Amino acid sequence: MAHLDVTRPVTLEVREARRPIVGYFTLSAVLSTTVAATLAIIFVWPFLCMVGQSFNSLDVLMNTLWPIPSEFTTELYELMVTRYRFHEYIWNSVLVVFTSTLLSVFASALAGYALAKCEFPGRDLLFVMILAIMLLPSETMLIPRFVVMQDLKLVNNYWGLILPSVGGGAFGIFLMRQFMLQVPTEMLEAARIDGASELGLFTRVVVPTMLGPIGVLATLSLRGGWNALLWPQILITDERKMLLMPAIARLNNLTVADPHARRVVIAAAITAAVVPLGLYSYSQRYFIASLAGAIKG
Repeated sequence: MAHLDVTRPVTLEVREARRPIVGYFTLSAVLSTTVAATLAIIFVWPFLCMVGQSFNSLDVLMNTLWPIPSEFTTELYELMVTRYRFHEYIWNSVLVVFTSTLLSVFASALAGYALAKCEFPGRDLLFVMILAIMLLPSETMLIPRFVVMQDLKLVNNYWGLILPSVGGGAFGIFLMRQFMLQVPTEMLEAARIDGASELGLFTRVVVPTMLGPIGVLATLSLRGGWNALLWPQILITDERKMLLMPAIARLNNLTVADPHARRVVIAAAITAAVVPLGLYSYSQRYFIASLAGAIKG
């Protein structure tokens, strides 16, 4: 009985001490969730209002701060295709962006593998040069790149947009090198002993283990190419060959002369946002983990 009398008050004290801790963490979770949901609604609300305006009739006024259209219709999207030919611009963007993304990802992965796992003279110096290129603003390369494309007769040609991606990019090469450092060197040495070539090592050993990081780089490259405005606007001046983003910017400049252009710009912007949103919704569970692994490596 003496033992029970001693232990019972201690147990009650422990329980009483735990109650406010549990309550504190529960209250903290509720507050953080409420704040996060409120901020999410604040940031998403303008986009929802744009979506509502894109489905509203041209002849019906709508409250710009309310996302529900006064009269639901797909009239703006029909005008976007029939009058303004945005389906052609979308196809041009798909053709150029997906081709350049494939070439860029392959070149960046190959260069990253060479810098991480292959020994050759000047490797460290080459990597330092790549890091230095990353520090240069992309705008400083526009004029030299345009001069080169003009000499190669690639102005108003899609290859002028695709070929610069063949060399990958400084950021893509750096990112893939960081990923490749995580590949066990012992596994590569074992494959070399079995007679595998360097290209065989890359395609059969490295690539299957780097599908997640390659997907991250492909997502970044695809998003960057899809949202690119300045360089495609400079190189492609033919209206029939324009990409989606320069076409939206061009139509936005015609909003004064064309009363329907401003509303069609909203519908085109919503359509252009579908690809980045789809990419991030599909790859978000791999995105943070892969980037964290690259930074750690």
